[in-house]
Amino acid sequence: MIYHGACHCGVVHAEYETNQPVRLRQDGCGFCSSRGVKSASDPGGRVALTAAKRLTRYRFGHKTADFLICPDCGTYVATSMESPRGRLGVINVVGLNINELKHLPATLTSLEGETNNERIARRVSRWTPLTLTEAAS
Repeated sequence: MIYHGACHCGVVHAEYETNQPVRLRQDGCGFCSSRGVKSASDPGGRVALTAAKRLTRYRFGHKTADFLICPDCGTYVATSMESPRGRLGVINVVGLNINELKHLPATLTSLEGETNNERIARRVSRWTPLTLTEAAS
């Protein structure tokens, strides 16, 4: 199944492909919970993000991944990191306004207590291969 979405203003577009049932997660951290984030990923799927402008990158906590934010409307759309498998990511189905997914229930998770190595290993095993095309400026 291929799902399409975009941020509030339309600067960022996403295509998420998965052959698995979509299982959404909600992270209990302050950043995600304050934004109503519901995340989706599939290590066997793919995500293509296209942005008409260069996205804002925000790193916090362990500083192991980039939280990707639309520079115009401020919507958090995805998180990405480089890995031995290439660029991987997780998408925010609420921020990308993916109608088929955003109203599905999500499982609340807590990632507190993970070491950097544990966090990276979890992401490498669970996150989706991601391509990012964005304007240079």
